[in-house]
Amino acid sequence: MRISKISIKNYRSCVSTVFEPHQNLTALIGPNGSGKTNVLSALRLLPLLCFNRPRHYIWDEPLSSASEIKTWYEIGGKKLIHTAKLNLVTNEKNQDEIINSEESWYMYDFTGKKDRITIPSWILLDIHRDDVPSRVRPRGLYEYLTSHGVESKHISILGQAIQEIVGISYYSASQFTNPANCPISFEVEGDNTRRTGISITGHKKYLYDMYQENRKNSDSYQEFIELVGPNGIGLVEEIKFNEIETSSSNYSVLTGGQVKKNEKKNLLVVPSFQISKNLLSPSQLSEGTFKTLALIFYLVTDKSSLIMIEEPEVCVHHGLLSSIVELIRIYSKDKQIFVSTHSDAVLDKLGIENVFKVRREQEKGTTVTNIKKDINGKELAALKDYLSNEGSLGEFWKHGHLEND
Repeated sequence: MRISKISIKNYRSCVSTVFEPHQNLTALIGPNGSGKTNVLSALRLLPLLCFNRPRHYIWDEPLSSASEIKTWYEIGGKKLIHTAKLNLVTNEKNQDEIINSEESWYMYDFTGKKDRITIPSWILLDIHRDDVPSRVRPRGLYEYLTSHGVESKHISILGQAIQEIVGISYYSASQFTNPANCPISFEVEGDNTRRTGISITGHKKYLYDMYQENRKNSDSYQEFIELVGPNGIGLVEEIKFNEIETSSSNYSVLTGGQVKKNEKKNLLVVPSFQISKNLLSPSQLSEGTFKTLALIFYLVTDKSSLIMIEEPEVCVHHGLLSSIVELIRIYSKDKQIFVSTHSDAVLDKLGIENVFKVRREQEKGTTVTNIKKDINGKELAALKDYLSNEGSLGEFWKHGHLEND
């Protein structure tokens, strides 16, 4: 599944932002305050809708909304259009919270009918999750869909789409920039290696995710090791996860005063990275090494259909950055990737079809335009000649040419 078009209205600086991203790799460039992060933040709201459960939901209830995100998806050559109207507030961490929402789906390419199906993402997610008991699923859902001309096979299409949407991933510029925040060990349950007392975000989640892939010895993990090891870019010689069995006991009192001892076995996991002859804890790695390892790991192992990466150049050496961008280009053939950047070195690795200029205008707000479509034929010919004979796209941007209106 790929996003073929995006419309963002009345969200932060996006008054009426409409653009058609590249099917593989979209790089957003522009000055600070132009709205690059706002575009990515709007897309981050889509998976949040899958978990936005209001206390009361009334079918087809109209919603007067402040923001609207409309997304065109391509599935097997057919269009599925999703429109979400949202009322939002910003919490103390500057994160968006959805107060209320209304969603509709347009499936003409699949159903041959022009009816818009009004149904929230969280319900679609529930009916396609095995871990949700049927007793808590909304009653009358299939009757509602059938009345709108949606057959079982079309419900399956919506389910496929929602599974892709809920998996949309976002990696911020500062997410992996301070390895000192890493724990030197973490504990998991011995029987199933589930998390116990470990955060599900940030550096700890990265270590846990890598540990799980290592245990499975998955093809993706082996690919990751090949890329970062001596036969690849040479960041590390080896990554190890030492497992130490631990146990803890507690007691429960049964009827009649009988005491029962309960013993629980866990694993203490100690990750280490071998660089040259040194064996280092994750907190001892340099910022550039740690961030590069994390970005490459998720590029390889994250199976999301859409991945957003904000400023991959932060804390990364110029030489390593070239390797990261090249890998982003390669993996964008399998998954759609959005990147925001301030780096001319990133643009050096991209084609003009991948680069989108982000501007903020007084009345229009944030606009996003592919640079190939933003200039006339004569200017495009001159740019192509420059790239072929004189310099790179990054140099062209560095000299301010792409900033001119």
